[in-house]
Amino acid sequence: MKKPPLHVFTGKAPVGTLARSDVEADTFLFGYRAGTAAANAVSLTMPVRADQYDSMAGLLPVFEMNLPEGALRERFRLQFAKTIPEFDDLDLLQIVGSSQIGRLRYSLQEAMSEEVPTQDLAEILTYKGGADLFVHLLERFAVYSGISGMQPKVLVREIKPPGKVTHQGATHIVKSFDPREYPELAANEFICTHGAAAAGIATPRIQLSKNRQFLVVDRFDLASEGSYLGIEDFCVLDGRRSQGRYDGSYEGINKRMTSFVSARALAHARDQYARIVAYNCTIGNGDAHLKKFSVLYRHAEDQVELAPAYDIVSTMPYIPRDTLALTMDDSKQFPDRTRLRKFVRQVTGKSDKSAQGLLEEVRLGVYVAQQQADDYGRQHADAARFVERLSAVFKAGMTRLTGGRRRP
Repeated sequence: MKKPPLHVFTGKAPVGTLARSDVEADTFLFGYRAGTAAANAVSLTMPVRADQYDSMAGLLPVFEMNLPEGALRERFRLQFAKTIPEFDDLDLLQIVGSSQIGRLRYSLQEAMSEEVPTQDLAEILTYKGGADLFVHLLERFAVYSGISGMQPKVLVREIKPPGKVTHQGATHIVKSFDPREYPELAANEFICTHGAAAAGIATPRIQLSKNRQFLVVDRFDLASEGSYLGIEDFCVLDGRRSQGRYDGSYEGINKRMTSFVSARALAHARDQYARIVAYNCTIGNGDAHLKKFSVLYRHAEDQVELAPAYDIVSTMPYIPRDTLALTMDDSKQFPDRTRLRKFVRQVTGKSDKSAQGLLEEVRLGVYVAQQQADDYGRQHADAARFVERLSAVFKAGMTRLTGGRRRP
């Protein structure tokens, strides 16, 4: 039996349909509605046009961008594969289409309604248990969680106090982690994110639960009046599907940024991007791939900016011989000070003195993260072994960054 198409919306505006081809197996087609405004294009890479866009063996990158991965995807597969014949990515998009990261929405109906259940964030942040709460969150919010990533996460809507703006869609991301596979990963991200902010990098607000099992992250794609900004990661901008996230280079992202970020926002984007890459290299983050960098915009003809940094962790405590996710100067080895200085100058166009000043601010941010890690170890004796590994990675990274010169 033929499956119906999905209606695609930018916000609440219907802009086109996404369907399977009647002629070619494994081919998906997207067509804009007649009269769709250029500002309502679904992607910066897909301007409004009369001809359909088509793709084989998978959805076009912008539609695939937020598909659940890992444990959440497996949950949907087990739940729906028996009732939905030939369950594929378009079926998965249908399930989570009403609530996504960014401004795109999907529905079988010609009108879009987005209303995510509410959740008291204090319950999550003060919870004394562990996995059972996240199972409850999955049961309530999985179908409202159009968000990618291998670690378990859901989108939730915060209960607002009386008199405050009440959003109908999700306001926060809640992340959980398997402590057997990645011990203290929540604290790892919490610590690394705060260090990034100290390095002058824009980051979302992030909170660690008292039981150290959950992170609650503010959505940076949510505007104050309740609408969602457009967001596209560099897999999309590079014309790649998610499986290609580790293909490419940090220099390539810089080139794409030059093509898509607005001219008046480009200098700041380059400075931020150089800081993010240098910081990730120093903390030993081997997972800063194409999907970990994104741009933001209100609509397709508005100013495009680099998004705040997100999903910032040190992977080397778990994978001691980890490498960079992408190449830098044709290598995936973590760079020394000379390579990083060259990279910063190439990205920003700064003088050598200014590039060194930027790297010094990055080092200070990592130093803040290291101090916070040490404090965390003193507060939680059962985390001492992990903190020892994390702190050692930070110190080694700062040694690479300074060329071996001792600094406070």
